Amino acid sequence: MMLVEETQVLEAALPVDALKYHLLLGSGFTEGDLQDPVLVSFLRAAIAAIEGRTSKALITRGFLVTLDGWTAPDTQRLPVAPVQAITEVALVDAIGVATVVDPVAYRL
Repeated sequence: MMLVEETQVLEAALPVDALKYHLLLGSGFTEGDLQDPVLVSFLRAAIAAIEGRTSKALITRGFLVTLDGWTAPDTQRLPVAPVQAITEVALVDAIGVATVVDPVAYRL
């Protein structure tokens, strides 16, 4: 199973100001935003660590899941939760030809 993040968390969605407040960083200085890129990278790393350990997505975004085979004929456990929607299911044969499955044939 392979899980790929299709869309990155927008920087505007990251709680940089809340992290500054939590870390008791000073405010009102002329270079007040100088550490923002560092804090953003720390937040992204923390989110990735938490999501990796809990298998829960903290911020909504798109993922692509590739499976080598189904675990059961009628169900498939997904590697991350909560899932809001499945946009497409495609079956790929041995030579790489993809066949899109009709959405009526599966449910979340």
